[in-house]
Amino acid sequence: MPTDQRVTVEAASGLLQIQSAAFTEGQAWQVRAIGRQRLIVESEAAALAMRGDQAGSGRLSHTVFVSLLHGLVTQKFSGLVSVDLGDSVKRLYFRAGELVFAASNLIDDRLGEVLYRAGQITLDQLTEAAVQVNRTTKFGRVLLESRVFSSSQLWDALKLQVVSIFQSILLYDHVYVQLEPGQHLSPTAVAIDIPTMNLIDDCLGYADIYRQFRQRLDKGCQMAGVDFVLDRIGAKPGTFVGDTVELVTAHPQIDGFLEHSKLTEANSLCALFDLLNHHIIRIDGYDTSTRGLDNGPMAKELKGLIDAYHLIIDGAKKAFTAEGIEFPVLDVELFLDQQYSFKHSPVFVLQDGTIAPEAIVSIYTKARTSARQAEVMANQMQGLILFLLQVIGDLLPSGKGWELKRSFQNLVT
Repeated sequence: MPTDQRVTVEAASGLLQIQSAAFTEGQAWQVRAIGRQRLIVESEAAALAMRGDQAGSGRLSHTVFVSLLHGLVTQKFSGLVSVDLGDSVKRLYFRAGELVFAASNLIDDRLGEVLYRAGQITLDQLTEAAVQVNRTTKFGRVLLESRVFSSSQLWDALKLQVVSIFQSILLYDHVYVQLEPGQHLSPTAVAIDIPTMNLIDDCLGYADIYRQFRQRLDKGCQMAGVDFVLDRIGAKPGTFVGDTVELVTAHPQIDGFLEHSKLTEANSLCALFDLLNHHIIRIDGYDTSTRGLDNGPMAKELKGLIDAYHLIIDGAKKAFTAEGIEFPVLDVELFLDQQYSFKHSPVFVLQDGTIAPEAIVSIYTKARTSARQAEVMANQMQGLILFLLQVIGDLLPSGKGWELKRSFQNLVT
């Protein structure tokens, strides 16, 4: 059937009525299901030309899709990868195996929406800029002309949007893919800070953490904002954090929150996970056990590093208390956040500075993604321990900090 042919589909009496000028009397067509929400209508000749139930459908599991992406990078593919997710179509543009641009028809993926969720603009700024957008004036230009963003800030914002679109694709269990090779298909290009192969790995690690969170989260779980944290960060109405917490307060059960959220379910759950990471909300009934996760050769090293961190921070807090000094948990949180450019660190701590149980789940989950991610998590834990030792040496008075630091260094080396 020609791609520009208009097709009308109507439901009637338990059947679908499909109308098109391309259907002629006596011509045989067949319909088969692709997944749960799609039907493919094909002529008899086309059906005979395609061998296998999945031939021509391009339906891939997320693991196979990741393998396809690895192959495109390795083969230095130039062209367009169109990904149909059911609720949206997203397009990835490659040049010589590197991701240079991404586009999407989903509202959540518009530049303003991405920046609002990232906390870089307020809802008022989003609304004011959006009404000025038309065919010739893009959202980014409005931000520049209104001096909300500088040129360098807009460049970083475009990179954030591209990475956000790319990462969102890996949150889905199955995707429909179409490849179109070509050297100059990308409408524009941005320079991502890391090689695409590493970006795939990083985004897959976050996606696997998301899946663990989704699987462990009972939709009847109760949520609530943590008041003193909200007061500290100043989460006001009109900011994404403030508006999301307001929605949590109005609909404290997971299923009610998802029903009333204007975001896709995946983006809504990612928002909850990020708020949970920063102790801005708590979720009662969330499964934080690590059973079945601490398998593999990296488990012993990671467990040893986690245990060492807790041993050191326990001794540090006692020493700080003895000196009448508050232990700087906020500095630890800031250190962890600064280690990730696009997404929050999978390692996060509770108000007392200990690693949160759900973060330990994230550490093991991310480490199981690949050998590189396991090394990344081990390096991050080692970096966190070294930072903690430096804090001890710098902030405890009268040489006690450096003495305690040396004793802990002997313990962990």
